[in-house]
Amino acid sequence: MTPLYKIATTHTKQVLKDFIKFTYKIKNPQTGIKLYTLAGCFFVLAASFRDHITEMSICAAIGGVIFLFSLFRHKIAYYKLSKRDLNFVEQSEIIFGFGMGEFTISTKGEPTLEKYKYSEITNYYKDKRNYYIWVNNEELHVLPLSDFRTGAVGEFSVFLKGRTKKEVSELKVPLKEQVKRMIDSAKLAEKQHDQRIAEKKKKV
Repeated sequence: MTPLYKIATTHTKQVLKDFIKFTYKIKNPQTGIKLYTLAGCFFVLAASFRDHITEMSICAAIGGVIFLFSLFRHKIAYYKLSKRDLNFVEQSEIIFGFGMGEFTISTKGEPTLEKYKYSEITNYYKDKRNYYIWVNNEELHVLPLSDFRTGAVGEFSVFLKGRTKKEVSELKVPLKEQVKRMIDSAKLAEKQHDQRIAEKKKKV
């Protein structure tokens, strides 16, 4: 097979960080909002217990732990991944070749050549730094735009569309949408707090 597109890449720190960011965004897009909302609920609950020091301290502590985990979850995931990803540890060069009928993946210095049909591509995505190719709903491959060695990187999505009959999914979230999500999260926390207060009043 003569590749029309060739990408030679390594698992750098940035690639690992982008991989983690992508998987959170696609697999669990609401996780961050839910965790921050949950932390906010515990803080609000702690404030409602201001006359009960023990209960207030417990709620504040739980809220603090959840908030810190939400804040540093990407760093925690990066640390774990950097320890178990052999391609990152050994800085192996991974070579992707895309031809008309199939695409291949190989690691420099190893004899194994993995071959795939384009029908095996579940979805593919793009942001300002990478293409992300999901194969058989199991394997995710990150292709940095800067690592294209053969073929015009700007035309790669058109090429993949022709092979897979699928459109590329852009990952950039507009600032307006980000603000909207933050506002919705705050409203949800306030609503849940009001519901708890109403339930307490009913019990009295």
